[in-house]
Amino acid sequence: MSVFVVQESIHADHVSRHETRDDAIAAIEEMIREGLAERGEFNIREIDDAGKTVRVFGVPDSAAPAKTEVA
Repeated sequence: MSVFVVQESIHADHVSRHETRDDAIAAIEEMIREGLAERGEFNIREIDDAGKTVRVFGVPDSAAPAKTEVA
């Protein structure tokens, strides 16, 4: 079973650990909503059972909040 670690994009400092990809994405989105982070500041590292990195990815653009235009 893989685990998903939220980390800083630049330094890869560990922020939090999650059991699912969706939980990791939700953690980043919450930080963005609360003004604690900017989009792209954090990414997610997927780690396998052996502790090896499977991949590193960012929050998908589809998860970005919808922009509204002011007339």
